[in-house]
Amino acid sequence: MNPARIAAVIIAAIILLIIIFLVAFPYFLLIRIMEHNVIYSTLRTPQVKISEIYPHLKTGDLLMFVSPTGMNSALSQTFFSHASMLLREGDLVYTTETSMTCNIMPNPDHPGTEYYMKKGAASAPMLTRVKFYNGMTFVMPLSRALDPECERIVKDTADQIHKTGYAYPTLRQGFASAMFGCKTATRHCFQHVAHLLDTAGLTPLNQDKPLAESGFLQVCQIVSNLANCALPDGYHYERPVRLLYDIDAPSFA
Repeated sequence: MNPARIAAVIIAAIILLIIIFLVAFPYFLLIRIMEHNVIYSTLRTPQVKISEIYPHLKTGDLLMFVSPTGMNSALSQTFFSHASMLLREGDLVYTTETSMTCNIMPNPDHPGTEYYMKKGAASAPMLTRVKFYNGMTFVMPLSRALDPECERIVKDTADQIHKTGYAYPTLRQGFASAMFGCKTATRHCFQHVAHLLDTAGLTPLNQDKPLAESGFLQVCQIVSNLANCALPDGYHYERPVRLLYDIDAPSFA
């Protein structure tokens, strides 16, 4: 077979694989969504007014999100679609999280427009983040406060990440990592939380390597189910509680 014919066969095979993928992927996604709905259709969690729990929130608690679309949750087969860690500074609580960029709140100076978080690692006031989120939000409390030195290290790490940042995975990187285990220097929201948990010495005891090094989808499962994990020094995460918003939120700057 001459080189030209070999090249033509290879190109045809590649085109065929692309067509098969484009046809099969929507069905794969539909199956994942149906499986997710079956798993979580009857899930119930306690509810708490944010005014009651806010004074007790602390650095290390997790703020978990459930998107109204359910797309991310369907792919990862988790109840939660997004995760962030909370940082307390005096009377105020902030999130540290990564995202592809998401709206924070309406822009009061320009009606019809929104304030957005920067792409990658960033921080936002927790009350604002919850108030204007169009899905459901939950808090997964850490069993007790971190010791002061550990809390300082976690905050310093988060501040450094916010300044230097790391990129959020593109769709191509996410697919390649999830399907083929391809390594990437980017971190999605659950990997970001996992990195901070490792920094705080809260890597689950059943993990034989840093939590942030878990697989792209595996880390979503682990972080979402931390309430079932034993952590070092007797720490553990409490069962998630759904937040009911009932107070004013500070402006996002």
